[in-house]
Amino acid sequence: MTANCMLDPLPLFAEEAEQSVIGALLRHNGAIDDLGDLAPDHFYRADHRMVYVEVLRQIKAKQRADVVTVGLALPDLPDGMAYLNSIAQSVPSAANVRYYASIVRDRAVRRTALAMLNEYAQILRRPGPRPVLEELDALQSKLGTLSQGVVIKEPVRLAEAMVPYLERFEGRTDGVVRGTPTGFEDLDALLTGGPRDGALVIVAGRPSMGKTALAMNIATNVAGAGYPTCVLSQEMMNDDLLDREFAQVGSIDLKNIIRASMSSLEWDRFGQANITMADMPLWLDDSEGLTLLQVCRKARQHKRKHGLKLLVIDYLQLMSGDGDPRKNRNTQIEEITRGLKSLAKELGIVILLLSQLNRNGANKSRPQLADLRDSGAIEQDADIVIFVHREEVDNPQTHLKGFADVFVAKNRQGKVDDVLLEYQGPYTRFITARRPRPSDPHVNSQRRGLARDL
Repeated sequence: MTANCMLDPLPLFAEEAEQSVIGALLRHNGAIDDLGDLAPDHFYRADHRMVYVEVLRQIKAKQRADVVTVGLALPDLPDGMAYLNSIAQSVPSAANVRYYASIVRDRAVRRTALAMLNEYAQILRRPGPRPVLEELDALQSKLGTLSQGVVIKEPVRLAEAMVPYLERFEGRTDGVVRGTPTGFEDLDALLTGGPRDGALVIVAGRPSMGKTALAMNIATNVAGAGYPTCVLSQEMMNDDLLDREFAQVGSIDLKNIIRASMSSLEWDRFGQANITMADMPLWLDDSEGLTLLQVCRKARQHKRKHGLKLLVIDYLQLMSGDGDPRKNRNTQIEEITRGLKSLAKELGIVILLLSQLNRNGANKSRPQLADLRDSGAIEQDADIVIFVHREEVDNPQTHLKGFADVFVAKNRQGKVDDVLLEYQGPYTRFITARRPRPSDPHVNSQRRGLARDL
């Protein structure tokens, strides 16, 4: 074999393989189970994509998809039923459809990878404002999607987008939870089952209000339900987080865990918590001063190795900028939140991002969206914004001792409202409120006095 022969390129599409996949499906609808993740975008020819979408629609609608039914549904298809009949007859059986599908998918990935490399070759030849490491990270991200069998998306016609949508919509009528449950019933109800994949959720509050505790409670609940979860803690060490985890999961006083001085009952609970936590798909990372680039790399790598449903970042203001001295902190924060929102969409995960309040917000009992520190982009990029407030932090004698108000101040896919939780301080644990909110005796006495005077 000559060197030239060894370098002969593969064709960028396999017309016969595309025809064989469609022909096999038309002859035997059950072949759909052997296609794996073959998507319409994997087909090179537009008419093949059109036919494949319609065949899938009919099969998933429990209808018989054949030359006649598909041909009638696609009156604009070139050569219509004659073409469909020819490719159906050219396939002797559906036995090899898995192999045909792998060829179609292989060519699609090669086309997309070559397009990406050509694009970035031009970018690298003409340096722009972005540092080269950012350009390479963006390329790595796109190439990473290819390793998962995903091609670059093109605009989808409404009729095509409706097929998977209606399937998910049918799931709603069957009670299928659409979001990622946080484990707090009232909060999940307000968020229509929990945050959806691709959502950036901000949890904000003043110091000591319990932002980290609430985030870790949610992470534990999500991991406890079997969803892979990763916590990037830039403020607390892993051992400190584990102290809290054992207190929360085992219902053990945190002070006793820190002193390693526990009652026999608490030691038993510690051992049981150890067993429970060991089975959780929960990962901790206490790296400091992470940049957006580092967070993206960690998340993509984790998703590839272990899967990922929830990423918790504690907290936004501890993240570092890209080092460009021309950018002020507001600009850096804008780039970070915008990048994290894009990352959530890219990976199809929920990102829970903790944030501080600015000084004006630190003096209010009820925070507002404008109080988010450093940038208005935090509010703009977030799908959900949650504020945490515990009255007892400011007033230990309050009638709300042991309670926490969670304000959902922004909810892109639903309404905003308050949720009442109970806070169990010794366990650094929030739970759904099991008792009604206590009334303020001071307010009641004032009203009684006013009524008496009248």
